[in-house]
Amino acid sequence: MTTPVRFAIVGFDHWYSAIPLAEAILADSNSVLVGIADRSADRVAELTERFGVDGTTDLSSLIASPDVDVIASFVSVDENPGICIEAARAGKHIISIKPLALTLEEADAVRTAVRDAGVIFLPGESRSRTSDQNQLIAQIVRSGRLGDIRSGSFTLSGILPSHWPDHDGPGWWGDPQRTLGGGWVDHAIYQIDRLRWLLDEDVVSISGRTANLMHRDLPVEDYGHAIVEMSGGGVFSIEDTWSAPDGGWRISTTIAGTEGILHVDTSTGRFTIFDPAGRDPGWIQFASPSDYSEGVEAMHAAISDPQAAIATVDDAFDNLAVCIAFYEAARSGSVVVPARRT
Repeated sequence: MTTPVRFAIVGFDHWYSAIPLAEAILADSNSVLVGIADRSADRVAELTERFGVDGTTDLSSLIASPDVDVIASFVSVDENPGICIEAARAGKHIISIKPLALTLEEADAVRTAVRDAGVIFLPGESRSRTSDQNQLIAQIVRSGRLGDIRSGSFTLSGILPSHWPDHDGPGWWGDPQRTLGGGWVDHAIYQIDRLRWLLDEDVVSISGRTANLMHRDLPVEDYGHAIVEMSGGGVFSIEDTWSAPDGGWRISTTIAGTEGILHVDTSTGRFTIFDPAGRDPGWIQFASPSDYSEGVEAMHAAISDPQAAIATVDDAFDNLAVCIAFYEAARSGSVVVPARRT
């Protein structure tokens, strides 16, 4: 019989990820949600009743608990490095909010703590690598069916996040002291991770611009558009916003190669491929597989075999480096080369 993996969730600032993760853990027969922690006593009371688990406002006590194997850190980005380092030093595996830090110096400190402790670190932005949709995209891209990948675009039209369900205002998401940026980084970091993983390449340069199109007084951007050059020579567009109208949420992915193109669009729910050399030449369409993955199974697999980890703390560092380079490029109006790990 498999020994259940014991999870604890520390911080619900990023509740969009933390609450679904809690539900996924509770639904998994090989996992246990030992407890939750948050600095807000009101949140703790609400969540312990909702999930039927113990809760505390003392984050360190839950991190130190001998009954916990994995700490999922969903505090705000400014607090995350400290939580991750504390968890690593306590010998806990980690699922981390995205991005993992505000600066590369903080990210490097997390890398050192994770490496020294020998624990698994699963970046929040990398969990979707295991989704059915991304696994299908990877299969198509890596099979050579599209030829050499030369370009693509990733677009997410979203709305301003809420600091808590059914509450107005972005809270920490709109505070430049607590987060790297606004509408762009919120989702672009997933797309950067997906590009690096799909192509097995590095981002060699990035440029772009930010703006406030809908929320003019917001201290962070609600619109960002990047042009990314990969080490294999391909060029990609990444546009992410909080400036869509209510109900206008949409994600679109296009990847174009020398022999074919694929396109996925949440507004239609369709997965489309142009494959002139395929069994059915021309455009074919079918229902898109799910892009949902909370990372529970991925953590199980990595604990059983660290070589099976879908991503590491180094991926989190590299994704952050690209995001930092984007904001530098947007401020300076220049093309920027992301920092490299040492």
